[in-house]
Order: sequence, then C-alpha cells, then structure tokens
Amino acid sequence: MNKYKKYFAEGLLIVFSVLFALFINKQFDDYKTNKNKAIAIESIHKELFRNSEILKNWKEHHTGTRNRISEIIEGKNDSLKAELLKYEYLNMGILTNNQSLIDDILTNTAWNAAKSTGIISELDFETTQKLTQVYAIQEVITERTISKITDYYFDTNAHNIKNLDQTLIQFQLRFWELTGQEQLMAGLYKDALMHLKK
Repeated sequence: MNKYKKYFAEGLLIVFSVLFALFINKQFDDYKTNKNKAIAIESIHKELFRNSEILKNWKEHHTGTRNRISEIIEGKNDSLKAELLKYEYLNMGILTNNQSLIDDILTNTAWNAAKSTGIISELDFETTQKLTQVYAIQEVITERTISKITDYYFDTNAHNIKNLDQTLIQFQLRFWELTGQEQLMAGLYKDALMHLKK
C-alpha cells in the first residue's frame, strides 16, 4: 500500500510540475505580449502625433493655395492672374507661394509593423477601429487626392495658358477636396491620440 501512495505522490508531483511550468510559460508569454502591445501603442502614438504636426503645416499651406486660386477665379486678385499670364506654362509656384506641394510625408510604419507582427489582434475593437479609420483616410489623402493634383499638374493640357480659367477651376476643386480631407484628418488624429492616452 505504501508503494501505491509513493507512486501516487510522485504522479501528483509530476502533474503539479507540468502544470506549474505551463502556468509560468503562460505568464511569461502574457508579459511579452503586453510589453509588445505597449511598445506598439507608444510607437503608433508617436507616429500619429508627428503626422498631426505635419498635417497642420500642410493644411495651412494648402488652404493658402486654395484661397489664392479662388481669389483669381472670383476676380479678386488680378495681379496674381497677371503674374500667371507672364509665363507660357502654368507656374504653380505663384499659386503655392513658391512652396512645394508636399514638404514632408505622413508615415504609417508603426501601424504596418503592428499589423505584420500580429500585435494588432491584442488591441480592443474600438482602438483598432479608430486606428484603421485614421490610416485609411491618411492613405486616401496621400495616395489619391494629392496624386490627382500632381497628375493634373503634369498633364500637358494644364499648361495651356489659353485655358487658364478652366485649369484653375480644376485645381480649385482638387484643393477644396484636399483641404476638406485634411480638416477631417486633423479631427481623426486628435480623437485617436486622445483615445491612445487612456
């Protein structure tokens, strides 16, 4: 009988040891996951903050360009139109106040890293939804709206000064779309940054 008790005790000890080892492994895995999640959230927060600062400059610059175009179309700035007519091509620098259309880029590196490592699955639904929306609109602005402006500028028809009025209307429409999206984007950045701070 003592032999059975001994075997039983040894069996219990083995089962306990295995369960304890599994518990320790699970705790360590959870620790690593939580640490990686915290790093990912911090990286995304920094990325969104940087992007929001870039967007502020874009918005100010693009609104100025849009307003100059609108003033010419509405006949409120004949001197600017006269300056444009001095050239045999559309001198965009006159409309952009001699600034480039984009002076910095909005990044999505931290977001892509979170997706590729799978850590995004650890985020709650609301956070994932907010971040997905932010990065989706950001992509629309950079990949579609700005591309439409540059594509139109590089179209040879845009440089036919005889059609300056029609060309300016096309640019005005595109810049209205861009500045509207930038306004939306500013709100989304603010909302996402506040949410990530919680």
